[in-house]
Amino acid sequence: MRRLLGLVPLLAAASSAPSACSFHTATEAEIRMDGGISVDVRAPTGGNPFQSDAHVTCVATNAMTSNLPPDILIVLDRSGSMKEDLSGVMCSDPNVGCGATSKWAIATSTLATFLPTVQANVNWGLKLFASETNGCNVSGAAEVAPRVNNAAAINQVLGVTMAGSSTPTTAALKAAAGYLKTLTDPNPKFILLATDGIPTCGTSPCAAGVNTGTMTNQCDDANAIAMVTSVHDMGFPTFVLGIGTSKSPGDGTLSTMAVRGGYPRQGTPSYYPIDKPQDLTDAFQAITGMVSSCFFTISPALPAGQEVSGVTADGVDLPSSDYVITGGAGIQLVGQACADFMARKITDVAVQVSCNG
Repeated sequence: MRRLLGLVPLLAAASSAPSACSFHTATEAEIRMDGGISVDVRAPTGGNPFQSDAHVTCVATNAMTSNLPPDILIVLDRSGSMKEDLSGVMCSDPNVGCGATSKWAIATSTLATFLPTVQANVNWGLKLFASETNGCNVSGAAEVAPRVNNAAAINQVLGVTMAGSSTPTTAALKAAAGYLKTLTDPNPKFILLATDGIPTCGTSPCAAGVNTGTMTNQCDDANAIAMVTSVHDMGFPTFVLGIGTSKSPGDGTLSTMAVRGGYPRQGTPSYYPIDKPQDLTDAFQAITGMVSSCFFTISPALPAGQEVSGVTADGVDLPSSDYVITGGAGIQLVGQACADFMARKITDVAVQVSCNG
């Protein structure tokens, strides 16, 4: 059985407080022969209606008419190679690195400039990996919990943190997802992985010619790819940024991770390559605009036995390449579909829900 569930977009520019929704018991006239009901829910201030063609045993008609900023947890690599410049060259003493031109300095200074401009539209959080210098351990907590207006808190932590660990990407993704699962807010949740190299802290020797810069030189590519896939299936899509990696041996691994994470970049490579400081700003802007403007929430999240089977735009079925399903929480328009929605060429988006129970 397929039903249509209309969705309300989360708009980045919105600044109004959430509006409550009112509901009423369906009248006899509203109940159809198949036992379903047609519900028209409007915000008290009057806005676009949420239309739901939902069977009472299939989709709950609880419209989310308020704007919810996404929770984005920045999972930032602080490995020793982040002391290098963007070309992968260590400029001076390995203990000092390249100073202001290092990958670490470029990443932290970009965040210091960028986050204040979007902190009202996104609940930014921060997770560093590894959690110790010269080690592989990753703690289960976030250094900064996702919240609105969080730029100062994040920049304060970054200001007292130095690069110098290994690159336990698999453990970092696992810890990030575990942490996000503890959050009880209804906001859509994403991981933004920013790393400068292939995953280490594994149990297998790296491929010939690959030097991770660690004593053990143990790579973990396959496990990292499997973990980002698992994290996505848990409902936490992952964006992948590669800082100075477009010519490194880890390029293919990061591209595969970006695809498995659910939000590959349009073009080649599939991750966001950072080859100069402006690339990092551009990547953050693109990702912020995407999740703030083209994400549509399903509220409440679909329970077991119900799944998204399709998406329509102004009544026309979209190809599966035009959207990404983010767990049971919603869908994300991508590519031209997202561009058309932002340009208001698409005004009505609806999700088709299959009931398997």
